[in-house]
Amino acid sequence: MDELDRHLTTHNYAQRPSEQEYQIYNVRTVLSLIRNSQADDPLSAAQTFAVDFVKERALELGKQEWLADPWGRQNSA
Repeated sequence: MDELDRHLTTHNYAQRPSEQEYQIYNVRTVLSLIRNSQADDPLSAAQTFAVDFVKERALELGKQEWLADPWGRQNSA
């Protein structure tokens, strides 16, 4: 959220987008899935759920580049 706030401030958006417009996945949903999962390693379960949600959102938005790296890491050239 802090990064998004800095980005919006830097680019002087006249109207801030709603949370639904920029949220990729609902954190509460992921936490609930982790809590209810049978995984031995909660951290791995969290990572798997989060990446799966990013991929799902990428398909919804037609963002094929997100599928190549769902972690969102910037490639430094």
